[in-house]
Amino acid sequence: MSVLTIEPHYLGSLEFFALLTQHSKLRFEIHDSFPKQTYRNRTYFLSSNKVQSLIVPVKYSNGQPTKEVTVDYSQRWLKDHWGAFYSSYGKAPFFEYFSEEFRTIWQDKPTHLIDLNMKFIQLVLKILQADVEIELTDSFERKYEGDKRNVINPKESFKNRKIYTPVTYTQLFGDTFVPNLSIIDLIMCEGPNAAPILSNSFLRN
Repeated sequence: MSVLTIEPHYLGSLEFFALLTQHSKLRFEIHDSFPKQTYRNRTYFLSSNKVQSLIVPVKYSNGQPTKEVTVDYSQRWLKDHWGAFYSSYGKAPFFEYFSEEFRTIWQDKPTHLIDLNMKFIQLVLKILQADVEIELTDSFERKYEGDKRNVINPKESFKNRKIYTPVTYTQLFGDTFVPNLSIIDLIMCEGPNAAPILSNSFLRN
């Protein structure tokens, strides 16, 4: 059994899910101290004008474990994220097939960020028909088997990590392919073909 230990991302990138789907057991870190400026609470959609960065506002204190971080619903981000989702992918080929399942998770308003992220991760893995075992860490350890925690981060290009290489597919906007967006982009545009595209985009070292 191949094991991957990694932190849960919010509507993770193609790089993130290309890595996840290469393993049969996924261990998600929830006991580390919550860091700023990571994919834990941000994602990227392709809109008609640009790549749009979407951030989930959260409440936490310095050194607080990820599992205790809560989502700030006093801000209007929920309406903004659904609006971005609809305007970016409302005319995508597979929007009608999958959009309500994503919308339901937003509407449920999970209290904790970890629950929001895990619900989306589980939904995506179901759509991809990935046969994986999932567990959460029960304590913080400095080293785990298959440790990729904090490797995928927005502060550097995916090109430097040698995990993902772009496999092009038809996107809704623009003439130039934009790589490594949220998994939402691939699912809405390609539906059942998303899984083989992800598999082909994984760099096997």
